[in-house]
Amino acid sequence: MPPTILLATLGSLGDLYPVLSLARALRDRGAVARLALAPDDCAVAADWGLPATPVGPSRAEMSRRLGMSGDDIARSVLRDPGPLLNGVLLPMLADLARETEPLARGADAVAATTFALHAALAAERRGLPLFPLLLQPMVMFSALDPPRASAFRLAVPQPGPAGRLWNRGLIALAHGVLRARHRRALTRIRAGLGLPPQPGTPLVDHGAAVPARLGLWDPRFAPVPADAPSRTVATGFPPSPPGALPPEVAAWLDAGPAPLVVTLGSIAHALAGPRFWDEAAALARRMGRRAVLLHGEAAAPRGDGLLALRYAPHAPLFPRAHAVLHHGGIGTTSEAIRAARPQLVLPVGGDQPDNAARLAGLGLAATLPARRFTARRAERVLAPLLARFDTDRADAFAATVRGRDGAAAAAALILDRIGARRVGSKPAAGRSGTERTGHP
Repeated sequence: MPPTILLATLGSLGDLYPVLSLARALRDRGAVARLALAPDDCAVAADWGLPATPVGPSRAEMSRRLGMSGDDIARSVLRDPGPLLNGVLLPMLADLARETEPLARGADAVAATTFALHAALAAERRGLPLFPLLLQPMVMFSALDPPRASAFRLAVPQPGPAGRLWNRGLIALAHGVLRARHRRALTRIRAGLGLPPQPGTPLVDHGAAVPARLGLWDPRFAPVPADAPSRTVATGFPPSPPGALPPEVAAWLDAGPAPLVVTLGSIAHALAGPRFWDEAAALARRMGRRAVLLHGEAAAPRGDGLLALRYAPHAPLFPRAHAVLHHGGIGTTSEAIRAARPQLVLPVGGDQPDNAARLAGLGLAATLPARRFTARRAERVLAPLLARFDTDRADAFAATVRGRDGAAAAAALILDRIGARRVGSKPAAGRSGTERTGHP
């Protein structure tokens, strides 16, 4: 019998695509990948040729239950997911866990992203090992390499001894906040499922055995620090999602100079203010450039030199950009790195400020908070980056990232750790990536 892995995620396309890449990599290695996904995400999985089982409500059902629009939900998640976690996810968590548990029967392991707590509970109830899928470097909560998100604005980057002590205090405070917010509710939910009290810090610690925590980012983008959670491995970014440019889009690109490409990801189209897309078009005019505006459901201007699209695949589009302006989501970040183009990162919230700071530190980007975005401010920030941008260095970095298939490395590590790696498979990621081992 081939090894069977249950995979689950909750969140945006930036959460979904890495899990689909991992499922495909497991399948390519002869394993069975069972996907437990939100109903809307099952359709995306089908486009990848991957069957999935719907678990939980659709986005439309969620909006109806909450009386909130999709934009309001996205805004809440990016600003502070705590209230939504307590008010929405935790009340339905026991039912989600029971709905997921039959999918775990006969599996060898479970792999799940941070907010897919139902899958972690199903793994624990079935006695299966759990592989947490870490999508953003900031969730390592390292005092040596502290998050750059707003909640950690007082953290000391590249700290000395005193700075490390200060950062450890901030990290301890963050753990304390998570415990105060969610531990009591999770302990009550776990008791109803026949499980012991919530161990450690919610979202970070798990009752199931954890053979490895898989950081799905390139170790050059964010090396695993010595104080990261034990057995954390940076496997590399998963490969690009499949997709090609429509012929009319390719023809538009061919018809003129390289444009600015502007995107706010899959959930933040309307979260940067009512004039964001008009200001993006104005920036292109100020710089004498065309622009591709990937505006999603938000309204966007039309006109000469502007191509307004709800979506276009990033992998074939970004390399054709003069510069890429984006929100700093981890999936978009990986594609912008692969494209080796200058970036202006406009973080809205969540992990985006942290990713933006890392890109700026690598010399690949400048950054400006999305709420402060205007054409004039953006030009003042972007023009100096374009003047000093080291194309050769960006190309070399991109080649390294493109040469490391994070999904394949993660799949190999999972199969290796559960003792089911196929004969002749490549070495596990822990031997080729960056890993910190220790006691779980």
